[in-house]
Amino acid sequence: MIDWKIHCLDTIDSTNNECRRRAAENEGTVILSEEQTAGRGRQGRAWNSPKGKGVWMSLLLKPDLPTETIPQLTLVGAAAVCKAMEKEEGYFPDKIKIKWPNDIFIREKKAGGILTEMQISAGRIESVIQGIGLNVNLAAEDFPDELKALATSFLIETGKVYERERIIADILNHFEILYEKFLVGGELGEALHICRQNSAVIGRQVRLMNNGTETEAEVLDLGPRGELIVKLGNGRITSVISGEISLRIQS
Repeated sequence: MIDWKIHCLDTIDSTNNECRRRAAENEGTVILSEEQTAGRGRQGRAWNSPKGKGVWMSLLLKPDLPTETIPQLTLVGAAAVCKAMEKEEGYFPDKIKIKWPNDIFIREKKAGGILTEMQISAGRIESVIQGIGLNVNLAAEDFPDELKALATSFLIETGKVYERERIIADILNHFEILYEKFLVGGELGEALHICRQNSAVIGRQVRLMNNGTETEAEVLDLGPRGELIVKLGNGRITSVISGEISLRIQS
């Protein structure tokens, strides 16, 4: 069982940054903030985090796992978000999707994301920080003009205002269950099943971007370690992992 210790802040540069500053604390430390002034996603991209409108939180984890397994924790977090939202009024199971490996999508627009970072010393994991950002009660005017066509929120999609505290509690409850199963079995198991069911990319044509080169492929499945199984244009089937590739869904 994880002994969650939740710190609620009014404002912070980034909940992941604050978690890193508290890395000496026990596993289960949670940083929640009403807003982030320097929120970020994968590859250092800025994350819009207006005050009182979303779920901006980070979890401090200390798993006894090989470093190569840590990217799989992103899928554990994404699966926990999907399970939590199944309980919310106004949610329709065919709407929330996971754009591999870390984005939460609704109707082809980004509604959230997972950012998993780790700290290593002498080849061993000291801590893992998982940031979860969800656009919950943002209105259209809360998004910068350059994001209006790309991003959305639960409020925009359902017309309902959500109780953020309940969403947070549900995410933590589901995360704990899936995380403990992952630690005990060493496999994604149920989390992988949830990610497959809610995948935004399986069966879709995508562009894979790696070191400035782009390759078109069809996504066939997720592998047992959460890797993407794809069929390239020449018919070859291969797998890719999240640390080495970015992905765009073809229209």
